[in-house]
Amino acid sequence: MRADKEELAEVCENDSTAVVEQKIPNSLVIFLGLFPFLSVLTVILAGLISNIDVLDMMKVGVLVFLLTTALCFVIRMYDNISMIKFSKSIILISYLVSMVLIMLQEDSEIYSFWMIGALLISMLIDSKIGLMVYFNLSFVLSITAYLNLEATIHLLIMGVLFALLSSSLRNKSTVIYAAIILLSTNITLSFLMNNFIFETNNNVNYLASFFSILAVLVTAFLLSLIYDRLVRKFKSPDEFAVSSIAIVDNSEDITVVSNEHTSDRSIRTSYELLLSENNELLLKTKEHSEALYKHSILIGDLSGRAAKLIGANEELARAGGYYHEIGKINGKNYIEEGLKLAEEYAFPDELKAILRQHSIKHDKPNFVEAAIVMISDNVASTIEYIDKSGNHNFTSDKIIDNIFKMRMDKGNFDNSGISVKDFKLLKEFYQNEYKTKNVEN
Repeated sequence: MRADKEELAEVCENDSTAVVEQKIPNSLVIFLGLFPFLSVLTVILAGLISNIDVLDMMKVGVLVFLLTTALCFVIRMYDNISMIKFSKSIILISYLVSMVLIMLQEDSEIYSFWMIGALLISMLIDSKIGLMVYFNLSFVLSITAYLNLEATIHLLIMGVLFALLSSSLRNKSTVIYAAIILLSTNITLSFLMNNFIFETNNNVNYLASFFSILAVLVTAFLLSLIYDRLVRKFKSPDEFAVSSIAIVDNSEDITVVSNEHTSDRSIRTSYELLLSENNELLLKTKEHSEALYKHSILIGDLSGRAAKLIGANEELARAGGYYHEIGKINGKNYIEEGLKLAEEYAFPDELKAILRQHSIKHDKPNFVEAAIVMISDNVASTIEYIDKSGNHNFTSDKIIDNIFKMRMDKGNFDNSGISVKDFKLLKEFYQNEYKTKNVEN
């Protein structure tokens, strides 16, 4: 069994480096050590501001310390938590601000603004960690506001729904449907827990509850959009406009012509041409090697669909897969040769970057699409090699899981902007993809 694991590690890693032991970054160790104490300090300060009784403050402080310590253990279990940019800041700020809102805000069970912290953590980092944060906050609210059992159950049910729907709440195409489910469920539960009485003089303000949840959902969605823009650092069309070359289609082949002011439309057209079956470079690849051509098309297809899944640039990822080894048609140093061809055919800058960053032996990916092409190439090549070797000791799930762990351990995606949530979605995508292929075969 040990020999099998070592063999799999060697196959997955082209430089024959075995899986290294996962080490927790020092910054995360310090963060986890200070987190409970910062939480207690925050609660004490908020309690002093709101003139809470000293005994009650001590009781809440002990509860917060215990709950936050448990949360730290949960965070530590997710050893890929450090992959996400600003993860510690997001958790710390979201958690502490939510605690302050619970301690200072009146009627927190109705005005649910404290929920935004847990929801953001679920959307941006991990739904399980977000759910744990939500449970912690709910228990603190139950103690400080003396909530009855029905109200506490209501909050916990909403927390589970927040966690389950966090991915949908972050997706532009599904956020409205997820919001409708949450809002309708909240009103229904309020009505149910209030013994089917629809009266505002019964300590249940249905309208206020509805709009506060709506405000939480809208704010969390907008913050997630801002976060994505900050992390992924997509270049604006103006950055491409400095290029003095554009690609023009003459129906039979691709001609490079001069253009002093390349417009955003010409950039989109260049991707249309680069992804065309009749593209000159793709045809040259096919003439050079049928196997290389099929491999390039496979990586492009996998990368494009994977990018679409997590909301990345599908065209860029697909083009990156098509041309990641284009330099092989001209020489052995395929990356350098590929970059020469990229200059000759006026590839967009981000596509050139993928040619440099897709290989584990060269530059690390510094944006999402480059990381996706790296994963697609690593997964497809490894599984193909093992299939040809006749080694049936490893399932495709195990191979893919090992590849993702190795890439994470080596820090290949540290600068790529891939969130932990997207990391998991991508791993599931490739595992499902190769399960389907196995079934079809």
